[in-house]
Amino acid sequence: MEQIIGKEIVHLKVTDSTNNYANHKLRLESVPEGTVFLAYEQSSGRGQKNNFWESDAGKNLTFSIVLYPEFLKIQRQFLLSKVVSLGIHSALIKYFDQIHIKWPNDMYAGKMKLAGILIENSIMGGTIKTSVIGIGLNVNQTVFLSDAPNPTSLKLLTNKHYDCDKILKELLAGIDYYYKLLSFGEHDKIDEEYSSLLFRMNEMHNFKTGTSVFQGEIIGVNEIGQLLIQKIDGEILEFHFKEVEFVLESQ
Repeated sequence: MEQIIGKEIVHLKVTDSTNNYANHKLRLESVPEGTVFLAYEQSSGRGQKNNFWESDAGKNLTFSIVLYPEFLKIQRQFLLSKVVSLGIHSALIKYFDQIHIKWPNDMYAGKMKLAGILIENSIMGGTIKTSVIGIGLNVNQTVFLSDAPNPTSLKLLTNKHYDCDKILKELLAGIDYYYKLLSFGEHDKIDEEYSSLLFRMNEMHNFKTGTSVFQGEIIGVNEIGQLLIQKIDGEILEFHFKEVEFVLESQ
């Protein structure tokens, strides 16, 4: 089947946020599914919960994809995050062999953050009308000035300089592949692959919720996207976004 995602790429010299730009375009006109808005420079890149995404102009990949997953039930919208994560993983694993998915929206290389995902869905009449998927991947940046605790890039990991256009093509092909699986209803395959790649899956670690720290192991993610952590005493806890923090050991 023909690749949908990336068939049309709109190049932006500078914008505040590719997600903002894509959402603005959707309000004004029809945008073909799979269109990618790619920015050379973002002045106010956004992460989850309005966090700032730091990116030097021209050194990284910052882009947004427009999709229309009307076939997907609202209660299973987290499958979009799984699909995007798996697509990114399939591209990056060629360059570094310790790529994992850190719930809910980050890609990790070892214990370092390599990429972030921000998905904004528009829901109407009980279905997902549009989905704007923002992705930031650190490619050639080597100095990070923000207070983000653990950023890294492909160049820092491998001491090599990369062609951003080549990596973009690989990312879009990977996401397209898993998005097609989703459209075909291959939910179990997507769930299984996603769980196998989760950061700290089936490992005992410290987690923080509110002011308390507890020990537990990640055992998966449920249908609505909650992280499942099993405590030492066997109790299974369910967490929405921002309800639990990973306690990261020193590098």
